[in-house]
Amino acid sequence: MENNINITEQDYQKLCDLVRVEKSSYAAEKQNLTFLGAEIRRAKRVKPKNERPRFVQMNSHVEFVDLDTNLEMKIQLVYPHEANFRLGKVSVLSLLGSALLGYEAGSVISFNAPRGIKKIKIMKITYPKEDH
Repeated sequence: MENNINITEQDYQKLCDLVRVEKSSYAAEKQNLTFLGAEIRRAKRVKPKNERPRFVQMNSHVEFVDLDTNLEMKIQLVYPHEANFRLGKVSVLSLLGSALLGYEAGSVISFNAPRGIKKIKIMKITYPKEDH
């Protein structure tokens, strides 16, 4: 992925800590940690303002479409201890979670998945405060 991505300062700090802890405990796959670490390093850090940034960040609800199958999905990007795929809560340490981080609605993203390269398009991003 060559496109620019953004990350909030708060997410940057928490995710850097998460990568450090997970690498030392070997609890997650090294490849996923390496990918997330690279995404964090290349992201432009954004300081919080009065309104929420319009890109995927931690706890965002993301609607996207798989461009190969036209399957639409809705997920929430969460920390590993909150992950539950059946409830639509996807860990930032997963390949999908790491790939979504920092992108805006309308972005087309390609990432490596267990069955080959996946290509998805982000349709909508909402945040917990906006979900009523």
